[in-house]
Amino acid sequence: MALKSALIFLALTVSSISFGESPIPVKSLGSWTIVVAPDAIASEKYAAEEFRDLLKKATGMELAVSDSPRQATGNVFIGDGESFRKSSLAFGIEDLGEEGLHIRITPASIAIVGGRPRGTLYGVYECMERYLGVRFLTRDHTHFPSPSIAELPCEDHIYRPIFEFRWSYYKENSDAPDFAARMRVNTVTSDDKLGGRTRQELIGHTFGRYLPVEKYGKDHPEYFALVDGVRKLDSGGGGPEPCVSNPAVIDIISSNVLADLEADPHRKNISVSQNDNDAYCRCATCEAINKAEGTPMGSNLALVNAVADRVAEKFPGIKVGTLSYWYTRKPPKTIKPRENVQIQLCSIECCTFHPLNDPSCPKNREFCADMEGWKSICNDIWIWNYNTNFSSYDLPFPNLRAIGPNVRFFSENHVKGVFMQANGNGNAGEMSDLRNYVISRCLWNPSLESWPLAEEFCRLHYGAAAGKVIDYLALLHDNLEQSGNHPACFPTAAEVGLNADISTRAYRLIREAIALADNDEVKSRLEKFSIYPMKAVLETAATMSCDQGTFRCVLPDELKDVPRQYIDLCKRFNLTMAAETIPIEVYLDAVERAVEGIPALALENAVWRIKVIPEQNGRMVELFHKPSGKHMLAASGDQNHGISFRRGDCQELWGDPAMRNPKDAFTGEVSGSAIRMKRVLADGSVIQRTIRLEEGRPELVFNETTVTHQSDSPGNYQFKIRPEIDTYTTSNDPNVLSVLIKGKDWEQINQSWDKADGPNKDRLRLAQGGEYAFFNHEQHMGMKLTYHPEQATARLWWNPEWEQVNLELMTRLAQLTKGVSWSYDYTLEFLPEPPH
Repeated sequence: MALKSALIFLALTVSSISFGESPIPVKSLGSWTIVVAPDAIASEKYAAEEFRDLLKKATGMELAVSDSPRQATGNVFIGDGESFRKSSLAFGIEDLGEEGLHIRITPASIAIVGGRPRGTLYGVYECMERYLGVRFLTRDHTHFPSPSIAELPCEDHIYRPIFEFRWSYYKENSDAPDFAARMRVNTVTSDDKLGGRTRQELIGHTFGRYLPVEKYGKDHPEYFALVDGVRKLDSGGGGPEPCVSNPAVIDIISSNVLADLEADPHRKNISVSQNDNDAYCRCATCEAINKAEGTPMGSNLALVNAVADRVAEKFPGIKVGTLSYWYTRKPPKTIKPRENVQIQLCSIECCTFHPLNDPSCPKNREFCADMEGWKSICNDIWIWNYNTNFSSYDLPFPNLRAIGPNVRFFSENHVKGVFMQANGNGNAGEMSDLRNYVISRCLWNPSLESWPLAEEFCRLHYGAAAGKVIDYLALLHDNLEQSGNHPACFPTAAEVGLNADISTRAYRLIREAIALADNDEVKSRLEKFSIYPMKAVLETAATMSCDQGTFRCVLPDELKDVPRQYIDLCKRFNLTMAAETIPIEVYLDAVERAVEGIPALALENAVWRIKVIPEQNGRMVELFHKPSGKHMLAASGDQNHGISFRRGDCQELWGDPAMRNPKDAFTGEVSGSAIRMKRVLADGSVIQRTIRLEEGRPELVFNETTVTHQSDSPGNYQFKIRPEIDTYTTSNDPNVLSVLIKGKDWEQINQSWDKADGPNKDRLRLAQGGEYAFFNHEQHMGMKLTYHPEQATARLWWNPEWEQVNLELMTRLAQLTKGVSWSYDYTLEFLPEPPH
């Protein structure tokens, strides 16, 4: 039934009917005239120029452009106009909307006419691709077949785009709007010549705009979310979430939304949506709504509906869009969106390797259920899909086989538009040119398959070396499939199936491809491509080894030049971002430091071997338990891969940007049985951190931090202590891996946990015993963290796929005046048996 519905839906959007005439020899067009009306809009005049220029490059023939026919036949009509309407080819365009197109090819003349403002221009590009084999690969590489296509079929071809909003989020489009137009990405430019952008705006995070904490937080904290018994005013992701059930909040947000619409009443929609954090309101009123509706979207949608009602009164043609994202993805049980409400459904939790509707993928089933739920109560659904690794833009990310099926899944569910988020805030991310080609073409025509499109791009862009590049792509995708992993959009190298062997094989394939390059231009393209397997090598084949107090990157001889080559290529091809929030300079500096050497401090007794890197926020990267032979931090254990100890360490983090200033790094020394570190902030405040071992209690690792505030202005301090402990298992079976808290007695609390902070986090937060732990029953090992409840609260984070559990603490907020000090301390202890 689903396939039948999809075919019917496609039939309504595309129609090609042959006239039964003999094909037209392309060379016969040499004497024809391009006709564009004198009153044509800018994009139609540009379409005529594009047809002329592209035809010349494709065939060598340059046709004249005129505002009227020079003869009764032999005309190529571009766009609607009086001459076209009087011709024998005339047809109506009333049902083509803004982007639909109609191509009519007859022996006498040709017409390429579409809806306004973009249909005719898109019709020219459709004509070039469909009939002349032209492929718009990158902004500086358009492929023209050689020899050129010899004949044009006589037919009617009508196409109405399935999605009215198409955004392949790459800088390849935003930096080159003319290329984006050729790819029919309709979201990046307001240039009339290129048809402008669709009036539908991306639905995004806007509560921070419409309820600014800077304006209301001090006098009205009750306007903002109640979380853990506190009105949160310092949340990231655009600011704190509002208390969405507060009538005053609804009034303020509505008033500000209406003010924006007064200033721009011609827009199609406006976003009224959550900020980018999960600190939503848990006050009694919000919680009652959410409990009744089975989702935090209940109270959220109630506010959106209230705003939408007021918008409908003053601006009846404008829609109100809201995200169905993260904690609001599940639709409510009884509250339905108003008729003027749009839902933008987001897939951030989903597996990116398998198609969303793959029944064998456990990560994606809930998304499909949510799609069905929203579809049953809303006919205005949009999609926010994720197509990059936000934690490492240039690391291989094998998802090319899922792109086409995902886009087709959206079309089959009558989605109106799709935002395919990728690394649009950075240049030259992993295969960004290839990916943009595949995604853009699939968004324009969801019937296309993404893998053959990727192969086509390789053949046309890399020439004789294409076979090696395709082998490289197949290696990565086949390997990930065999791994059984389900990576989301922030995966580690291991989660996308990479290890030293696979990365080395991938690197070799691209080196072989470079040797096959047809010319210097293709060689340059392949050298740019080689950045990605090099990144894989750096993250999987490299290890950090400590010798005489210095950590250095170690690589096999075959790969020893990769760090320098990687740095040079990133600079040459102007990579700008290493990850969503990390400039490439930061990562390149880490590579440089790993090659040159990073000073470390070491501490050791009969039980523990500890290594700390002061300049990297005093992070502990080795915590080796000698009696058991276990590395309790993955950074230095079997998962010690990568030049930057990307995870599996123990550090103390503070959200203030001042703490991330590399000029204020810790300095330190070993003093007796302790590592003592000191950091002086820009305002003179001092952070002192001590890690020590005691002779009388050698099994304990003591940690203490003291902050002394020295600024004339008061300062707020709150730290997250984050020991990322290696669990030595991927199991989420509570009989294998237990998480326990100390109240009056020890209690296991992870019976139903799978990932992250779990359903019992409030019990963990409120625990007053001052101890919590994990224990691996198969390995007979675990870790206990002891702390002072008056200083901090426990906040567990767990990811079985990473073999990692974070026994985290969040310290109480300390407000200090000049000269005042504040301290906290905790201990870590290896467990050979469960705590009792």
